Amino acid sequence: MVESYQNPILRGMYPDPSIVLVTDTYYMVNSTFEYYPGIALSKSTDLLNWTKLPGIVVTTEQADLSKAKSNEGIFAVCIRFFNDHFYVITTNFAEFKNFIIKGKLNENGEILWEQQRLEIDIMGIDPDLYHENGRTYVTFTGYIDDKGTKAIQQAEIELITGAILRGPEVISLGTGGRDVEGPHIIKRENTYYLLAAEGGTGVGHMITMFKSDNLWGPFEDHSTINPIFTNRDRANEPLQNIGHADLFQDTKGNWWLTCLGTRPSTIDFKQITNMGRETLLYPVNWEKEWPEINQGIPSEVVDMSQFPKHQKVLVNEQKILPFVDEFNQPTLNPEWLSLRDSLKEIILLQHSTLTLKGCSTTIEQRTTPSFLGVRQTEKAETFTVTVEKSTTCNHGKIGITSMINDTHFAALLVREEKGKFIVSRSQKVEDLIIEEDLGSLESLPTKFELINQPATKTFIVTDGKKVLSFETSSLHFSNEAIAALNTGDVQGIYVLDDASLVVKEIRRQAIDVE
Repeated sequence: MVESYQNPILRGMYPDPSIVLVTDTYYMVNSTFEYYPGIALSKSTDLLNWTKLPGIVVTTEQADLSKAKSNEGIFAVCIRFFNDHFYVITTNFAEFKNFIIKGKLNENGEILWEQQRLEIDIMGIDPDLYHENGRTYVTFTGYIDDKGTKAIQQAEIELITGAILRGPEVISLGTGGRDVEGPHIIKRENTYYLLAAEGGTGVGHMITMFKSDNLWGPFEDHSTINPIFTNRDRANEPLQNIGHADLFQDTKGNWWLTCLGTRPSTIDFKQITNMGRETLLYPVNWEKEWPEINQGIPSEVVDMSQFPKHQKVLVNEQKILPFVDEFNQPTLNPEWLSLRDSLKEIILLQHSTLTLKGCSTTIEQRTTPSFLGVRQTEKAETFTVTVEKSTTCNHGKIGITSMINDTHFAALLVREEKGKFIVSRSQKVEDLIIEEDLGSLESLPTKFELINQPATKTFIVTDGKKVLSFETSSLHFSNEAIAALNTGDVQGIYVLDDASLVVKEIRRQAIDVE
């Protein structure tokens, strides 16, 4: 029996979680912003261990990410299941379009997603989908005046065409906190509950809740209820920025809450966040009028001793494992991300290796560079790339990079000149640009490594005989540095021009904090 588990349950940049149970399997979606594929999808049968599935948005007909700026693209996502189909609703901020993508399970247990989206003509973000008695409703957040006032609004739609049948109508202004957002409608015992987030994604973030006997409101709270879940006044808690939640029931009818939160590091009396917003999970006792979530505190370790009914569905111990890819599958592991579009034209998987061919596009150009990355998932971890000897530099460069957006990144790159391999540092921190050579190797690199620590990032390359490296501050890759909390650090391989990097293993593994 599982006595406790650790948050986050999805580690690294997995914000805005939404979960639905279908038969005995839970499905989760998360925002992906400018990264491709759009809309992260995972599944689990035990709530603690999640299998990553291929992302949902893979065509421009579903969502065009090609012009997405950093921190734009796929915003908050909601997943629901009715009429024997999955329905995912979200916003592509790069187009400012709200839309639904429909999916169906096939006989092999795979979800086949429709290539065409259903657009919903609403002016807002964070759409929620609620279905009842054959009628479908979209709840979202948006401005209602020219003074910057936000409100939760609702519209009834025709599910086949997306046409608005009623609304939008304002159903809540929240508690008065800034940026009311992230709505979800939940029905329990003939009462409608509106779950929301307020305070802005940051240290003031909080989860709030309202209820009504009518789907169209008025939605009201109680003076002692809100915020129903937050760490805004608990600066010493390891998890912060708690918000944007969803409620769902498990296979035995128990209620759970999933939400986002961050794990900041304290460096010289300041806090910085490198992993972005992550997915948290908490048991909920809902025996009275209002739910009680994990005894009121968003904790990192969840003690299940007070939740014996919930404990029965946690049938497997939580496993937090390293990520190792030896490229022995015919398709790319769903953990991998590119920027804005597919890399299928420049990626080759064969003979248990991955080949990434270069292109002239760079990260800061806001298109699709030859960059393939995975999320940073721990404050202290290594990202190691084992290079195959068939790699060629030609007139280009090969290397590794870490980025939080297209103006805050660093790369260790190698180019070949006159038989030697010149190692360089390429870094951008807003308007500060560093381009410098660090030395040379006598032969082709055999390994690249990035060592993440709470305060530093160290980039290393070796040919087996000589080691060259540089160190920079983790602050440059933090949410605080970019004054935005949408994305987190992504680390990966990066190839420029006519170079070709052949990799036989990539490993991401937690290490001790120095």
